[in-house]
Amino acid sequence: MEIDKGKLEHQPLSQLYSALIALEPKAITGYVPRNASEQKVAFLNGDIRNPQHDYDRLDAIDFDERKRAVSVAGDAVLASEEMNPKFISAYEQFIEGYKARTHLMELAQLYNHEADSAIKARLRDEYMKLNIDLYGAPDEVTYRSLLQEKLAAIADKDFEGEAATLRDELFSMANYIPGGINPERFTPSNETMEWMGDIVKGLYDSMLSRIPADKKVFNPQEVKTLFDGIVAEEFGGSAGDWQVDIEEAKAINVKTTEKRIVIPIDREEISVDTLRGLIVHEIGVHMLRAVMGGETNLEPLANGLSNYYDAEEGLGVVMEQALRGKFREAGIDHYITAGLAYFDGKDFRDAYEIKWRLSALEKLRDGEEVTDDIRKKSQNTAYGSTMRSLRGTDELPWFKDLSYYNGAVDIWRHLEEIRGDDIRFMFVLLGKNDPSSKVHERLIYETSSK
Repeated sequence: MEIDKGKLEHQPLSQLYSALIALEPKAITGYVPRNASEQKVAFLNGDIRNPQHDYDRLDAIDFDERKRAVSVAGDAVLASEEMNPKFISAYEQFIEGYKARTHLMELAQLYNHEADSAIKARLRDEYMKLNIDLYGAPDEVTYRSLLQEKLAAIADKDFEGEAATLRDELFSMANYIPGGINPERFTPSNETMEWMGDIVKGLYDSMLSRIPADKKVFNPQEVKTLFDGIVAEEFGGSAGDWQVDIEEAKAINVKTTEKRIVIPIDREEISVDTLRGLIVHEIGVHMLRAVMGGETNLEPLANGLSNYYDAEEGLGVVMEQALRGKFREAGIDHYITAGLAYFDGKDFRDAYEIKWRLSALEKLRDGEEVTDDIRKKSQNTAYGSTMRSLRGTDELPWFKDLSYYNGAVDIWRHLEEIRGDDIRFMFVLLGKNDPSSKVHERLIYETSSK
């Protein structure tokens, strides 16, 4: 998208900001390969060791032009006569975040096409450094603790035949250490769980009451109808031009910069329990925080202050857990895949072989055998989750999805700190911020309604 610097002069700040967010670096879209289906079939058939995807959408981006456009639009925002001096740093960090995420995609593109091993190694190091700067890195103690805990549970099962063989293979691949002591990981207190349960009830009971009491499963069109009603009736005029669409997509998700909730056209029927969680997570967190942030005089609160992402996904997970009244560590599979690649140097094939065996054997009880159906489903799931973690390059772990684990833990820790303070909790929802950040907290205190 080209940006005409002359046309940006003397525009209102809101329009300048709109020009900027139109340049949002969309890695998820760019990391969708053209030949995904054929590579998956070849991989699962054993015809290739690792997939070699054609990231045609990534290749189609002119990164020199994209970076220039972000700089021009960003400079215009910062130079706006309407700019509140108190918010300059927030806008600067927002712009730098766009530049960094754009450059990460550029590095993936360059890495994929580089033949020189020395240059490729340099690109790998630069990609991983920026990746960690943007999304953090897995903690090795946490990774090994999560993996060993799963392996220990499988070790205690009474298996024979193929199940026993697969277990031996898994333990060899994953370097299982019998009798290892796992460090304790964070768990929220019962008092905080109960407090959050009351908050979730107050916030979302009206939304959830719109689910028909006589239905147990919902198809995409029924989900859209329900979501449309929630957006129109629960948000009213605040929803503005938000809309719900059914289209090609990997999962139900909220596209904040587009003000859209997307439902996959081929999504299988959704159970009522899953639907309740989606309403709380997608509408009650992602959309609600965007709408509330958009009603303030700090534009990035609608789309995300710098380093907000862990808190955003973490809060969605926390709200689902509070709805169900049960804490469960989230994003464990993503964390383990990241650890396998980052700490143990596993390539796509090695990570996949560990993950499908782990998935299959977790499902079995004592004496049960691995059926063809279990094997097929576990392999299909393992391929998808490995692809998700290594997408963009097929080799380097993308740490974006660590947010589900890290973000949820960080949000629960923050809620432990503010338990009982309903006023401070409302600031958690006031736009896409990290409530544990003192910098973000100060910015929010400085905001006012438009």
